Amino acid sequence: MKLSQVDQKKLAALSWEEKWNFVCGGAKDEGLSGEVAILLGSFPADSVLRAEAAAELYHAGRVQYVIPSGGVKWEYRGEELSEAQLMKRTLMEKGVPEEVIFTDELARTTIENMIGSTLVIARTLKIRAVKRVLIVTGQFHMQRSLALAKALLPRSFEISPYPAFPKESKEEWIKKEENRNRLDQGVFALKRLVDNGVVEDVEIEI
Repeated sequence: MKLSQVDQKKLAALSWEEKWNFVCGGAKDEGLSGEVAILLGSFPADSVLRAEAAAELYHAGRVQYVIPSGGVKWEYRGEELSEAQLMKRTLMEKGVPEEVIFTDELARTTIENMIGSTLVIARTLKIRAVKRVLIVTGQFHMQRSLALAKALLPRSFEISPYPAFPKESKEEWIKKEENRNRLDQGVFALKRLVDNGVVEDVEIEI
């Protein structure tokens, strides 16, 4: 069934397992390489985990450049840092050279992440030089991020997922109330994007 055909009440009534399968289940690391990793910001702890995952990609030789994107500022260890600043710092702590990191410090939403990252690529790397982009974010954020990447990044880009976490089992992750809230946010955010015509309709098994 298409997501556009499912009403809000039916979505809310889905089991946590069904919500997980829809929001988190489909996107997996495909083992592909690309020129750029777009690294999406979040809360500080999540941003650090995502940056560590992007550093792994770089050291594996699977990307040449990393774009940490996120302008929301957080208090982190006594400093006020934007998501992009925190992720850049983490990347460099993990041995990623500063010269391959290009930050987007204006984005405050996932839509703006994609637009801002495209502008960074256009200004610094040249769009024609980029054939594949890897999207680095949390598993619960990946479905929506991929949909927006396909809708908003240049059509010439191939797009692949690189889920940063969770490392724990699905069952353990779902037990936490904060993670259940994230599943709900993911389901309804993607529903709004589809209903508003921002991204293509997607299949949901219910």
